[in-house]
Amino acid sequence: MFWIGNHFEADIRQSFADTLSKAIEQGYTKEMLADTLKDQFNDLTNRSSHYWQGLAEHTALRIREFGRLQGYKKAKARYYKLVVILDDRTSDICRALAAQDKTCPLNDALEVMDNLMALDTKSSSLDDAREYIKALAPWIKDDQIEYDSEMNPIGVSGAHTPFPPFHWKCRTQTALLSV
Repeated sequence: MFWIGNHFEADIRQSFADTLSKAIEQGYTKEMLADTLKDQFNDLTNRSSHYWQGLAEHTALRIREFGRLQGYKKAKARYYKLVVILDDRTSDICRALAAQDKTCPLNDALEVMDNLMALDTKSSSLDDAREYIKALAPWIKDDQIEYDSEMNPIGVSGAHTPFPPFHWKCRTQTALLSV
């Protein structure tokens, strides 16, 4: 919700949460969510339709992945994998993650998710909340990508969020490994 900038007050937070709840309950497409967010918040930040589409995609992916992680926990899973869509739009970041083909420990992801959900935005300043999230679950940066001699992405180094999204407009998802 930090895209709102300086308008990070309780009424904006609640309005955003209500919009997301309605979108989930009514099965909005990403396009419908983007249009709703743009209509609802365009007076606070004058952004293009492309921006609102990206925000809707990012938010939907984060919500979906939180739900998946909770489902994996209920299934008593211990690990999950990343499912990377490999096509002409795939980022080097996600290509590098696919090349690593790691098995990810669920407990690590749940801990990060729980800490993100526990962030008390009412007692934190906007800057403090941003820094907390960036420290807890940073997106992967281009300089973290490892390449082979032919410049193919083969891995990622350094700290980063343990679950998608890994970058803006990320399409990678998680998948449950056998219980």
